Amino acid sequence: MIRKSEYPRYLQLLKQRPEFSAFTAAQFKRLGQVMQVKEYPKGQLLFDQADTRDRFYFVISGLLRTERIDESGDFTFYSFIAENKGFPYRGLFKDPEYAYSVRTITPVEIVSFPIADFEDLLTQNSEIMRRVIVEMGQIINDNENQLQTMVTSSASDRVHNALTILGEQLGQPLEDGQRYIPYPITLIELSKMAGTTRETAGQVVQKLEAAGRVVYEHKRFTLNPYVE
Repeated sequence: MIRKSEYPRYLQLLKQRPEFSAFTAAQFKRLGQVMQVKEYPKGQLLFDQADTRDRFYFVISGLLRTERIDESGDFTFYSFIAENKGFPYRGLFKDPEYAYSVRTITPVEIVSFPIADFEDLLTQNSEIMRRVIVEMGQIINDNENQLQTMVTSSASDRVHNALTILGEQLGQPLEDGQRYIPYPITLIELSKMAGTTRETAGQVVQKLEAAGRVVYEHKRFTLNPYVE
């Protein structure tokens, strides 16, 4: 449980983020009056698809997975939300329900605000609104690229492409040009993202390790883009 006496520290963290830094002092004061800061354990369902969309969240630390099931129930889209990211941007000013479910992959620390207050403040601050639109555009671009990349009948290619996407979205560049993903990604998580079995995902990872393209230790990936 995060004590309210610690909330000013979290507001200072938010002020350093582009999505919040242009709020005025009065607007930050309002955010501080309505904000909540919570810690969630690994495996916690934050909200489910079609739940009432009542809060906007910002990740201070940890990793979460989003999951959206289409109306037919035949297709599921997975993506991840890392620290220093807000959500959900989808549905702002429009949708009464969340468009996807969110579950924690690691223990997480999250700041949240009532969605009505956040939306109202956006309408009062055109610069913050512009930055939110830019962030929404980047999310749309990432999702479109992921969909295009993952549309292939080859399960092996989907696993390989999923690793590339994870490296681009979650990876940290190392001095030698490799990308290190600092979050634990299990083979089950990888297989879900790739739409295949854990066994297939494991086989692909083993082949990539043998080829020197991937290091997988303690559930963390290091990707080498220079090995073909």
